[in-house]
Amino acid sequence: MNVWNPVRKKTPPYMLERLNYVVIGVSGEVVSVSSPRIRRLNDESIDDSGEFVLYWMTSTRRYHYNAALDRAIELCQELGKPLLVVECISVRHEWSSERVLTFVVQGMVDNISIFSDNGITYLPWIENHLDSGDGMLKKLSTKACAVVIDDYPTYLPRWVMERASKSCKVNVEAVDSNGIIPMSYADKAHKTAYSFRKHVQKSLYSALSTIPNESPMSGVSSDLSMDMSRFDDIIEELNIEFPPLEWIWRVSEGGSVGKKAMAPLTIDHEVYSVESMKGGYFEALSRLGRFIEKRLQNYSEGRNDADNPAVSGLSPWLHFGHISSFRIVKEVLEKENWTYDSVCVEDTGRGSRSGWWGLSESAESFLDQIITWRELGFNFAHFRRDHKSLDSIPNWAKETLNEHRDDERVSYTFEEIEGAKTSDEVWNSAQRQLLRTGHMHNYLRMLWGKRILEWSPNPETAADWMIRINDRWALDGRDPNSYTGIFWVLGRHDRAWGPERPIFGKVRYMSSANTKRKLKLDGYLSRWAEDAPLPKSLRR
Repeated sequence: MNVWNPVRKKTPPYMLERLNYVVIGVSGEVVSVSSPRIRRLNDESIDDSGEFVLYWMTSTRRYHYNAALDRAIELCQELGKPLLVVECISVRHEWSSERVLTFVVQGMVDNISIFSDNGITYLPWIENHLDSGDGMLKKLSTKACAVVIDDYPTYLPRWVMERASKSCKVNVEAVDSNGIIPMSYADKAHKTAYSFRKHVQKSLYSALSTIPNESPMSGVSSDLSMDMSRFDDIIEELNIEFPPLEWIWRVSEGGSVGKKAMAPLTIDHEVYSVESMKGGYFEALSRLGRFIEKRLQNYSEGRNDADNPAVSGLSPWLHFGHISSFRIVKEVLEKENWTYDSVCVEDTGRGSRSGWWGLSESAESFLDQIITWRELGFNFAHFRRDHKSLDSIPNWAKETLNEHRDDERVSYTFEEIEGAKTSDEVWNSAQRQLLRTGHMHNYLRMLWGKRILEWSPNPETAADWMIRINDRWALDGRDPNSYTGIFWVLGRHDRAWGPERPIFGKVRYMSSANTKRKLKLDGYLSRWAEDAPLPKSLRR
């Protein structure tokens, strides 16, 4: 049974309202019956005289399960035009680094072959110091019928999306491929995981009908490829330069070869690439397979194992769009032989953390993380532009943190914290893992934030330091989900706790001593000691 098209004798009434969406053109005509994942960003019309449909890929960096690609192909078929896909990456955004660039470019190399195999003209483009992404997008849009762009609610992709809406003089549509539940399904920012979980349960049935195609070109008989001789003329006319493929391949190699290739770029060269964390679709698919077969069944009990956590570890690949949560969820459901009839309908809308899906404890726990908690971050960032600000935490948290603002505390400088130079070896080990690998053990990530709050001069500084460190060093930084984790430390999506403590007030407290008692950390501490070499398992 296809889990994306569940068959039931009767559609639950609370889901009927979500089933049909119509996209209306500027003059009031129906453009297409389409998905709630699509929204128009400007009032410009589709230009029938344009030479191609342009898909400007910024965050959904993949071929499979890509709703934006689906929409671009749909427009091409309606207009009888070819498709041009440009995957872009800026090297001038705040946290551009060797680590980020290498990971993204490795995904580009995969995409070169995947898009070619499926008959789509795909061009990877790395911004250099001579040009800007906005400028190039604006230029290409003058030759396009319409522009399709990824809908992403934070950081650089959001900025590019909003700039595109103003700079492009043709119809611009943003398409949401971020999660199982379209962001448009909600009418507010949910304050708690419980509230959002109820929303997920009420919305799931119709949301499954909006899942993009696994293979967007399947069943498409039209030739959508560009005439490359004509395209060469266009880029010459527009004075656009694409990086040589040879240089892209060198960057993707990582190590000394990649470092040499990136040397001329104005990026953060201290944040080096991580050879053990190779970007791209094929690596993500391999990791997903290993998780499904070997770790999923132990997820509930083993996710906090510090030495060998039973987790997917896919957050970097999810962040850069190299793999979709659609595929991950589908494979979990298929592994569990799930059908919609497995759902406990009586519990729908109650926000039950377990038991609602009708799956094993581990599978339900994992789905709660990848759907409820991950997509809660997208929901919040979508509605709250202040999602990276202390203004986004609830009033009770603001009040209690402010009441304890002047409490005595052990203080470290930002440099000491970033460099893992504290007196807390548990915390230092977690920070070193982040610095060396671009990720951190999930449970220790919570402790990491709590201790930064404890050591910072005030809550505002704590938030700033957490964001700066995470966005600079974490491969899955600059992400709605990572901002959720940071601000959970400060009380967002949580409740008041007792007893009231210094510095924390009523905000949930965690300590390294308690963490050490709860987790077996001897191996972890040895592995990430200051003088420890990079473990063999992390070397490519």
